[in-house]
Amino acid sequence: MTTAEHIEHGQNAVWRLFGALKTLIIGMFLCTTPVTAVVVLGWLMRRMRWKAGVQNAQRPSWMMGTRGSGWLGRLVGGFAANVREGVLATISLTLATMPFSVIWLLSWWAGWENSFSKGYEQAWVGPSLGMIGVVLFCMTMIWLPLALVHQAVENRALALFEWRKVRSVVRHTRWDYLLFALVSVVLAMPLFGQRALVVFASDLIPGFDSMPMEQAANIGSVVALLTAAYVFIVLTLLRGWSAHIYTRAVARALGGPEAALWQESPVSITAQGTRS
Repeated sequence: MTTAEHIEHGQNAVWRLFGALKTLIIGMFLCTTPVTAVVVLGWLMRRMRWKAGVQNAQRPSWMMGTRGSGWLGRLVGGFAANVREGVLATISLTLATMPFSVIWLLSWWAGWENSFSKGYEQAWVGPSLGMIGVVLFCMTMIWLPLALVHQAVENRALALFEWRKVRSVVRHTRWDYLLFALVSVVLAMPLFGQRALVVFASDLIPGFDSMPMEQAANIGSVVALLTAAYVFIVLTLLRGWSAHIYTRAVARALGGPEAALWQESPVSITAQGTRS
């Protein structure tokens, strides 16, 4: 490699690092509120489509659209696409998670009502509803991660509920999906631990109990930003990984009796190349 090539390679590495840092900063701040997190979800959907190898899919941007889409589309096309896909994915995820979420809400209400009214003969209602919700949650989470990739790949509203295709792709994931699930659980543990930080704040931060309210609030803001950064990084890694799992599963399905389901898939060409 010549000196000029070394310089060019170094410059490219610097620009890639700058781009990754910019993406992290934007994603971190957008993850701090539920409303702006919808934009991140849309960005992740578009990134999954790109990672899955859909033809003509491009690396998503936060704001700029593609060339040739007019001055307005070029200026805010990326943001508009993120909002659109984020809203559609939010609707699908809400419908998919509503059954066990409602049951858990009723379980909490039944436990509170039983404790308040001392109706001990109904004490079994709350725990029973809670366990039913856990079963529904586990059954839903078996297919939900790849169903979300499927909606991203198909780029259609409610494609997440195309049960035959989702079931087919999950069935062809083999051990990849199990490893993905285990890593997802491990990476989620710090978030549960973060919720307990307030309990141990006095031990971790000297003088925390005597701090002015504003200073304590500033520490809370820093923790919230670091948490948002961690969430964004983990979601970016996991969603990209799930897109690769999806493409490999489609490739296996194309070689079996369910091939007809996937002949028109946007990733069929990429999947065939993966299989070969």
